[in-house]
Amino acid sequence: MRLSKSRYIQLIHIAKTQLVWDDELYRSILMTLTSKSSCKEMTVPELDRVLEHMKSKGFKPVSKKRGKGRNSPISRDRAPGEKTPLDKLRQTWIEMAHGGYLRDGSEQALLTWSKNQAKRFNRGVAVERLEWLDDSVLILLIEQLKKWYQRLVKQEELANG
Repeated sequence: MRLSKSRYIQLIHIAKTQLVWDDELYRSILMTLTSKSSCKEMTVPELDRVLEHMKSKGFKPVSKKRGKGRNSPISRDRAPGEKTPLDKLRQTWIEMAHGGYLRDGSEQALLTWSKNQAKRFNRGVAVERLEWLDDSVLILLIEQLKKWYQRLVKQEELANG
């Protein structure tokens, strides 16, 4: 299974800690394996080579079991502070939940709603993870959610008079 570059780097740094390697040893191994002293400079195949070497030295990656869709959707490979369409979708959902406009404001409810709606925009193909959707589909979902939110606010205003 291929990992993203950022995930490889994360695992390599976890392995360095788990193997109790000091910085000097770590850098010398990187140089020996790839002729580069930093993971940031490496290609994915080079990072894979380093990770496999670390596994041969005793590193055992342990993945934390995620709840059944209860965790936030993951946004990877972005600059710190940069909002992705997925972040914006989630933020709008949270605003609606805090405003009392949703019966269920959970992550699972967001995932269920998004998957059902995305199927319409994704040529009828359902997706299991929101991260797999194109940004263009996520933007359509955001706009649809905003319109729903506006209708609910307007209905409340009319009801309160």
